Amino acid sequence: MSDRLVRLLCATMVGLPLMGLSPAHAVKPFFPRNPPETVEPAKPAKRKTMGPASHLPLALQEARKRLLAGKRVSYGELQALADAKDGIGAFKLAERIQKQGDPKLATDALHYFSIAAYQDPGYAVRHMMDILGNDSLDLSPSHLTSAEAALRLQARKGNDKAVEGLIRLYSEGRVFGDKRHELEALLASGVGKKNGDTAFKLAVLLLSDRNRSPEQTEQATRFLAIAEENGSLGMKAAASNLLAQLQTKSSETTAEVQQ
Repeated sequence: MSDRLVRLLCATMVGLPLMGLSPAHAVKPFFPRNPPETVEPAKPAKRKTMGPASHLPLALQEARKRLLAGKRVSYGELQALADAKDGIGAFKLAERIQKQGDPKLATDALHYFSIAAYQDPGYAVRHMMDILGNDSLDLSPSHLTSAEAALRLQARKGNDKAVEGLIRLYSEGRVFGDKRHELEALLASGVGKKNGDTAFKLAVLLLSDRNRSPEQTEQATRFLAIAEENGSLGMKAAASNLLAQLQTKSSETTAEVQQ
């Protein structure tokens, strides 16, 4: 084969494309490429449980742990816990204040017992009632307002001591002032085991006054209606009888006026 013919054949083959193959697939590798690694989706981070002390700084959280463990906690740490609205710290601080036996500090003890009751420890109510029931103590008006709010909150939760304490204080009108409307609403709420019986006693107390005003008679009637609804079986019957007597007297009085 002549040199001229060889050169002609080489030129022809170079100009021909590979049969049916694109440049990317012209040559297959001997070993397949490794498949791309599968990436597992990131697991959502676990949310930390929000406990009653989660809002506190770490130093106060540690102090609270020592307090619950019965270990020593300084007065300053207790006050910091109480001021941060921690119920346990407030209760322990109020107890420590009471142990000092100074009547002038009773209003501060009431303040911190109120914080404890407002944050949930219902056992603070008994201590609050002991302070509120002592006429010889000089209590701050702002602390009395806080105490009333805490007692009302506990009453709504069904704390019998709070209900009974508020009813007594409202009926006396001594500590919180004239709270007749709040008293009726509290009795009618049905919260508390002795609401009906207490309402009956208050009605009898009003009706025993011969010089009572028409407004007091109307209030006694409302108390009897509460007793008829929420009282014990015997109180319900007694309240029903008294209501019937009041209605009869009311009808007789109306008939006399019309004559």
